[in-house]
Amino acid sequence: MQWNRLVTLGVVVLMLTAGCLGGGAPADGGAAEDHGEEERTPDGASADGPELTDPEVALRDAGSFTVTWQYAGVDASGTRTEVRHEYYADLRGERSLTSTSSFRDGQPDGTTEQFVVDGTTSLRTGPADAPSYAAYPGTADVVGTAIALSQARAYGANEDMTNRGTERFDGVTVTRYELSEADSQLIQAGSAATSGAPGTAEITDFHYVVLVDADGLSRYESWSFTGRTAAGQTVSGEWEYSLTAVGSTAVENPEWLAAAQATANA
Repeated sequence: MQWNRLVTLGVVVLMLTAGCLGGGAPADGGAAEDHGEEERTPDGASADGPELTDPEVALRDAGSFTVTWQYAGVDASGTRTEVRHEYYADLRGERSLTSTSSFRDGQPDGTTEQFVVDGTTSLRTGPADAPSYAAYPGTADVVGTAIALSQARAYGANEDMTNRGTERFDGVTVTRYELSEADSQLIQAGSAATSGAPGTAEITDFHYVVLVDADGLSRYESWSFTGRTAAGQTVSGEWEYSLTAVGSTAVENPEWLAAAQATANA
């Protein structure tokens, strides 16, 4: 496979319109990002990529899950952007809590919180000291939105990934896959490095890791790059995706729900 050494950088930070920070948590007390647990088994550097299952079917069967996605990047102007999405879903209870928050150079740049229960969507937006509330009939496709943040399928480079053996993540055994060194600088990438304007940058370092469980679910992904524009500016980006508490996520009412309901009834 031949790739152009200069890869086009497009925006992948998905500024979702609704979400909700805090208030939801896995029933077992928290999402354990324990991909550092040592249970790795040596593997003969197999070039076969992961066999991925349909995540929507698997998660609907499981009944509940937690997804976290976060991005941090520095563009050609030196501006650092951070975005975080959190999704807590109890599909059997028809309850979901989602969150979107962003920061620019360390300063809050917006927060939106969304809670869905009994066919009603409640929203809280704005700063913590002066929030706005709303509530209206309707639900949200939390499953489709959450799993869209996984890039394991989207990159289309599974055949280039190397099996690095097994380890533990969120209490289950997973197989670790990494892009080979030869392809790490040549894969098409997306980031906020060009501040929303298409451009090119020479990728000087790239890493992509996927952890896949025995059911074929991508449970954790990490992606990072550094590069240099034609004008010599350094750009960088990194994101992490995690799928945890599958089948054991509980979603409680957020503390601001009464305020949102009162606004709707006013």
